[in-house]
Amino acid sequence: MELDDLKKSWSEASNQVRIDNKMIDQITKSKYKTGLKKIIYPEIIGILICILAAIYIGLHFDKLDTNLLKGTGVLAIIILVILPGISLMSLLQFNTIGDLNKPYSETLKDFATQKNRFHKLFKINSTLSYLLLVTVIVLLSKLFGENDITKSKYFWILSFSLGYIFLLFYSKWVAKHYTNSLKQIEDLLNELKH
Repeated sequence: MELDDLKKSWSEASNQVRIDNKMIDQITKSKYKTGLKKIIYPEIIGILICILAAIYIGLHFDKLDTNLLKGTGVLAIIILVILPGISLMSLLQFNTIGDLNKPYSETLKDFATQKNRFHKLFKINSTLSYLLLVTVIVLLSKLFGENDITKSKYFWILSFSLGYIFLLFYSKWVAKHYTNSLKQIEDLLNELKH
């Protein structure tokens, strides 16, 4: 009789441990995905904006009447296509480390590798954004204005100065946001280790 009770108690305890492990795994995956969504959603919005801007420039390409403007338009379209490609590459890599069933050391190593790659791709995107800013400023008057505002002596000074200052602070803010999100995910993975 005692043996049957012991077997029953052992079975219940074993089932409870499995249920607890499943709950911990589900909570961890949920927190992991929530942390990634803080990066994924802004990147998707940026990808859509780049694609729409490339389409807009392509549809209004006939307004670019000089070879310089046409070359700048082509360069802008190329950059607007490359930027989403790099963003997609950086986002898709995180799907490969979403397997939390691996050993913790392997998961942490994979995450560290992917995080470093993400930061490198982000730096490339930031650098290309500065080049995109130049092309957009050059195309600005032809695509959006009916008056040639580029003949104003203040246009070039103000547009480049304000554009670069905005882009500098914005890219630093985004980098800080992404770093914090990745740090939260890394902390979550480190907690699982213990």
